[in-house]
Amino acid sequence: MDTTEVPADIAKIAEYLASNATMSGGSMKWNEVAKLKASLMNEPARWSGLRVSPEAFEAQCRAAGLPADDAATVGEFLRKAQTGRKLIPKSLYKDFVFAYDYDPLV
Repeated sequence: MDTTEVPADIAKIAEYLASNATMSGGSMKWNEVAKLKASLMNEPARWSGLRVSPEAFEAQCRAAGLPADDAATVGEFLRKAQTGRKLIPKSLYKDFVFAYDYDPLV
């Protein structure tokens, strides 16, 4: 799976993460990490391995401008979530979900 095969909502999330990293000095801040972790836990259908692989998400994040180390981190979070491991976001964001619509079957 390459970046052209990433669902539109996942591409938008990658762009969001990269844009916010750029605005905050070039790397992801703790609150963006917390939001992603919460989304991974709260939206399992969005992050299903049938929709996106960790490698494709990492590639999309790098293509959007997220630094390689942050892209590797988000890819690792996705790997953990897809294998059933629990990610714990900061409590302020524990109920966070991304507002982008998606088709869970794609």
